[in-house]
Amino acid sequence: MLLSLLHRLPPVLRALLAQGLAFAGVLLLARLGLRLPGIVWVLLQAVGAVFLSRALALEVRWIVLQAALPFLARALWGLAVPGWVYLVLFVALALVFGGGLLTRVPLYHASRDAWAKLEGLLPDRPGFAFVDLGCGFGGPVAHLARVRPDGRFTGIEASPLTWLVAWLRCLPLPNASIRLGSLWRAELAAFDVAYAFLSPVPMAALWAKVRRELKPGSRFISHSFEVPGETPQRTIPVAGRDGARLLVWEL
Repeated sequence: MLLSLLHRLPPVLRALLAQGLAFAGVLLLARLGLRLPGIVWVLLQAVGAVFLSRALALEVRWIVLQAALPFLARALWGLAVPGWVYLVLFVALALVFGGGLLTRVPLYHASRDAWAKLEGLLPDRPGFAFVDLGCGFGGPVAHLARVRPDGRFTGIEASPLTWLVAWLRCLPLPNASIRLGSLWRAELAAFDVAYAFLSPVPMAALWAKVRRELKPGSRFISHSFEVPGETPQRTIPVAGRDGARLLVWEL
């Protein structure tokens, strides 16, 4: 029960929890009187973090990072790095990933193949409206706005620096706009197509919002992540990570 609840945490919090528990284990061994060379303590920290990361269902890229982090910390320990460097790095990470930390949605990037296949899921008629819920750096919005100048394209992004990149990317496109804010506060009734590349965690709540707000005849597209208990009308494989696909529901 506890483990299933922990699996619902954002990946970054699961990663921090794994490192913290591993460090607590290493500290306990030291308090019990175990004496080992410094590099062995670092190795134990890395092994413990990897083991716990697997138990917390982190993806392979996170596990690789968890293994490398203790060795990186040891390498930086003796360097005379000014304190403001760490502050700048922290602020930059918060600006890029802060929105995902609050919404439990990591920053994913759809492949260009996914962008191309989204073209075929847009309405044939002019004047339609498309929204990307959690648009990241704005790739799909910018691409679709260029290939379909007869439509209106909106991206919504919660992380400030990520939003800024997407906003600058779409600035030259008169039929594209990027909003800073939470996708949960967006009113979907004005859109004909809603697209999201989020995570498994919010999909049930997002589906309820889609069913509540999108008008009949609209289309909902989820990149890769299923809606619990709901079968899509179409599943379109796309290039990218393992299992990448577009799941399409006609409302």
